[in-house]
Amino acid sequence: MDLSTERYEEIIHLLYEAVAEPSGWPDFFTSLGQAIEANVIHMLAIDKKHGSLSYSDGFNLPVEGELAYIQRYGSIDPRMALMRQQNPGEWIHCHEVFDDDFVAHDPFYQDFLIPIGRRYVSGCKLVDNANVCVIFSALRAVGENPLGPAEIRFLDKLVPHLTRAVRMQIQNYTFSTKALVGHALVNKLRQPVMLLTTDSNVVLANEAATRLLSSTSLVGVTDGKLHLPIEYQAQFRNECARLEGLARGEIEIPEEVSTYRSMAITTRKGMGQADETLYAFFTLLVPPKVSGAFGLRPLVLLLFYHPESAPPVDAELLSAAFNLTPAEIRVCRSLGEGLSPKEVAVRLGIQYETVRKQLQSIYRKTDTDRQSELMRLMLHLPLNAFA
Repeated sequence: MDLSTERYEEIIHLLYEAVAEPSGWPDFFTSLGQAIEANVIHMLAIDKKHGSLSYSDGFNLPVEGELAYIQRYGSIDPRMALMRQQNPGEWIHCHEVFDDDFVAHDPFYQDFLIPIGRRYVSGCKLVDNANVCVIFSALRAVGENPLGPAEIRFLDKLVPHLTRAVRMQIQNYTFSTKALVGHALVNKLRQPVMLLTTDSNVVLANEAATRLLSSTSLVGVTDGKLHLPIEYQAQFRNECARLEGLARGEIEIPEEVSTYRSMAITTRKGMGQADETLYAFFTLLVPPKVSGAFGLRPLVLLLFYHPESAPPVDAELLSAAFNLTPAEIRVCRSLGEGLSPKEVAVRLGIQYETVRKQLQSIYRKTDTDRQSELMRLMLHLPLNAFA
């Protein structure tokens, strides 16, 4: 244990380093845990709007225990009910509230906390506002003693700084559409995807959409707004405005609000040149209603399919999943581009009979019987959707 002034100043330095660079949080948690000889340091947040645990990080948090707490045991944690009643800056020490008899019969302690080696917790609420409740806690293991007065005094000096650090990054403790949908999902989609307001302000465009913007003049973004050819722009905006009106004007949102609309955006290139077509599919993402027509505005989920820049069938996945040979993969990819078996033979420079035999082998390995079933399988490959 090291509760010296020098160690305290080192921990404060690590804390503000973490505010400047979030990758520094593990160093802060680890140094603090070692200084006060805590078995675990845990900081968690509850997103009040969603009624759910939204953040969890700390020192010596096993992944299995974290998942179990988030998915099952957090909802029956008797400490949380008390913590929510506390004012920011006030401590709860579980050994002063829950005696041995309570612990011996409580499912949270008996089924979860004690089996993973934890026993005593001292917790302090850092922030509690309309959006989020952030809680800091230090735990000691089974067979150890609770935190003593010296360790609590050390933490008491730290709490104002920790509270200030949390407030400086408060947006990181609540669910964020842009963070969750944008970084965890939308950027993994291989299909070009955008999130827009109903008046065409671009909230997010994934990497595939960014590439699409450079490959066609049929869609663009100027000053943060989506731009389509004039006739399609009016059609798109009018439909989005109509759907938002439906979503805000009804107690129960009509089913048509959540269905997909489609547009085939075509440009005529003139004599001797093929027309270019971009397919757009869009639907409204409607947040939970807050109070009638007010609350968060819906977002438009807009997906594109551009035949000239569509991602190919994933060769590595085909090989791994179905043990296809390189020659069979070439046939699958050609079929996925819309070629017939005879056209595949011409493209690959082989005999039609060879393609036919390879196709029979592909059917056998993929447990399909005809070309339409094979195409349906390839359309549903995970890596056709996710990078």
